[in-house]
This record gives sequence, structure tokens and C-alpha cells, in this order.
Amino acid sequence: MIILLAILPLNTRIFMAFERNKKKQITGCILLMLTGIVMIMSLSCKKTIEQAKKNAIVNAVTNGRWYVEQYKQDTTDVTADFFGYEFQFYENGTVDGIKGTSTSSGTWVTDISNYTITAAFLPAAGDTLNRLSYTWKITDSALDYVSATTTTSTGSNTLHLRKK
Repeated sequence: MIILLAILPLNTRIFMAFERNKKKQITGCILLMLTGIVMIMSLSCKKTIEQAKKNAIVNAVTNGRWYVEQYKQDTTDVTADFFGYEFQFYENGTVDGIKGTSTSSGTWVTDISNYTITAAFLPAAGDTLNRLSYTWKITDSALDYVSATTTTSTGSNTLHLRKK
């Protein structure tokens, strides 16, 4: 009987230590799961915010026609070459360069995180429209204008588009 009493407190202490470790492990697992959930939700929120920004920009760009208010090729102003052109951007990533009854199609892609827009016209569209076929870094913008620059092999070009 004395041996049994001496063993019982030892078993109780082992059981209590086991329960404490078990609680710590459960608490650790719960904290790890909660951290994972918060990380997934923050990534999801970031993606949602990025998509909302992209949708707002696409909506602003595709709602109405644009014209070249100013285009400088290095230091030379070539804005007059764009006289009469209007540009219609579409949500599917295409753009039309329209002059009178003539239309040349190209593509455009926006990169929200880098503040860039890439435009590309086919060589058949001519030299004037192909001056737009670059990746443009947006330097200023509002709902009715965009200012951007691009670096070329000969220097840098500056573009100002204005919504009609």
C-alpha cells in the first residue's frame, strides 16, 4: 500500500506535465493556423485591391476617345504628326488608332504595380502610330489625361494623352 501511494503522485505529476505540453502544442497549432489564415486573407485582400485598381484604370481608359496632346521624341516635338488621330482603347486589350475613315489596330497592357502601359501597333500601321509602340512609364495621370515617358535607343520620349 505504501508503494502504491508513492507511485500515485509520480503518475499524477507525469500526467499533469503531459497535459501542460498537450495544451502548449494545441495552442501552438491554433496560433499557427490563425497566422496562416491571416496571411491568406491579406494576400487575398491585396489581390482584390490590385484588381479593383486595374478595373478602375481600364474603365477610365476605355470610356471615351483620346488624342495626343504632346509627343516629344528626344527633344524634338512631333505632336503635329498625330494631328487628326484619335485612340479608342478596349477592355479586351486592343486599341484603335483612328484618323478619318482609316483605322489601325494595336494592343495595350497596363501594369498597375509598375505604373506602366505597353502599347504595340503592327509595322503596317505606319511610323506615326509605331512611335507609340513602347512600354510607357506613367509620370502623371487623371481621369482625362496621361503623361508618360519611355526610354529608347536614342534617348527618351514624352507622351501626353488627353481624353476628348
